[in-house]
Amino acid sequence: MLIAMLALAAAQVPVTLPSPPLHYRIESKTTLDQDLTSIARGKVTGGMATTAFISVTMTDSAEGQVARVMVDSLKMEPTGAMALQLTPNAAAAAADSARGAWVHAYSVRGTLRGVPQPSSPNPALASVLQAVGVMFPGIRSGIKVGDNWADTTKIDGDVQGNHQLGNIIATWTVTGTENGGLILDGTAITKVTTTGQNGQTLTVAGSSREHLAMAARGPSRNASIESSRDATTVRHPGATPIPEKTTAVLRLTQLP
Repeated sequence: MLIAMLALAAAQVPVTLPSPPLHYRIESKTTLDQDLTSIARGKVTGGMATTAFISVTMTDSAEGQVARVMVDSLKMEPTGAMALQLTPNAAAAAADSARGAWVHAYSVRGTLRGVPQPSSPNPALASVLQAVGVMFPGIRSGIKVGDNWADTTKIDGDVQGNHQLGNIIATWTVTGTENGGLILDGTAITKVTTTGQNGQTLTVAGSSREHLAMAARGPSRNASIESSRDATTVRHPGATPIPEKTTAVLRLTQLP
């Protein structure tokens, strides 16, 4: 009798099952130009192109949803100076080892809570981690076509022994609808200075343009981000500044 009662009670407890997986393609391309003339290395240019196919399963949680982002396949192509630091063979090995790796993320009403956690420290997962942030961009709730707003994020804190100070100003406009979701276009301006314990400073001024196709519920359907960043590094007080420029493109496309 007790066994029957326990079985009945268990049958009445709701079970939350993962949703059918969503499939995406990630395309990422980054180019870095550095002027190392002050340290007798001249001007250096390199880049990295990454293509990944991922599967995303969503499971309802207490307040929001848990996302498990699985890497189905990944390819990395270093160019220029980057190919000297990470040879094509090493890039292929890193990409192969990323297959089957995953990233866990928790979101509440489309906003990430906490930091997404990868299953390994493999640097090949960088574009996947960036895509997770795009899937859950933290857009305001209750918005409609024609709405526009600006958000300012103040940065003033310590990161890995360094102190960061600056701000990010993001503007958004809801430009249309698609399949029950919303289309948004946005821009962001970033100004951040990082000061190290050894006196090294990194000053960054960046801008980006974003286009998002949101789903009615769950992660973004499609997204594209184009960004540029001008940075200056001063290795120690009185040292000659070392400038660099980074341009990047990230595209996230949901597959049938």
